[in-house]
Order: sequence, then structure tokens, then C-alpha cells
Amino acid sequence: MSLRKDLIERAVEQFVAAIASILRARKEKRYGDARTLIRETSLDVLGMEYGTLILADAESTSRLLGTWARVRMLAKLVREDGELMLEQGDPLTADSRFLLSLELFLEAMSLGLNPDTEDATAIAELRGSIDTASLSERHQRMLAQA
Repeated sequence: MSLRKDLIERAVEQFVAAIASILRARKEKRYGDARTLIRETSLDVLGMEYGTLILADAESTSRLLGTWARVRMLAKLVREDGELMLEQGDPLTADSRFLLSLELFLEAMSLGLNPDTEDATAIAELRGSIDTASLSERHQRMLAQA
């Protein structure tokens, strides 16, 4: 049990450090570095290629990842990718990333995530930045209950 807890704590620490590095790279307009960090973080922390994880719908991806914590991590990575796309002048890709990020947060909640203040803020910002009619009916119902 202690080994599992250590592994989880190390993954969370690694993820937090990676998000800080991604934010720093975006701030410094090192977009290539930020994209690389997103891909590496997905592979290192979630154990899967980022491109593969964003190809499927949020429900399937959440089943694949298995836990609310892993789905939440992906939701945050996808949101950062959306911000990166927006800063690079690609609003259509950014919108699709924001939509997927919101859906992933909702999936994480269905798996047991109790959103903290940071999550609640992210969800509210995502909700305000996309056309929620673009969500699947399932995710629209989940959002209405959130």
C-alpha cells in the first residue's frame, strides 16, 4: 500500500511540475517547448501518447484512464493545449480542446472527483468559453447537474 501511495504522490508532483513548466514556456512564447512538454507529460504521467488520448471521445478516454485523478490530469493538459492553440492563432483547435477539456472534467466528476476551487474555476471558465450546445447530450445533462 505504501509503494502505491508513493507512486501516486510522485506522479502528482511530476504533473504539478510539468504544468508549471508548460505555463512558463507559454509565458515565454516557447510554444514548441510547451507542446513537447504536454506530450511528454501525457506519456510520463498518464502512460499514453497525448495524440491518442485526444482522438477518442471523453467518455471512452475516461474509461481507458480509469480514475478520476488521471482523467482530471488529462483535462488540465488539454486545457493548456487549448490555451496554447489560442495564443498561436488557432481558435478552432482551441475551441475543440476547451470542449474536450470540459467533457473530461465532467467525466472525472462522474468517477468521483470533488472539484476543488481550482477545478471549479477551470470548469466555469471552460463553460463560459465554449458553446455548451456543442456538448453531447450526456455531457449537457452532466453539466446541468454540476
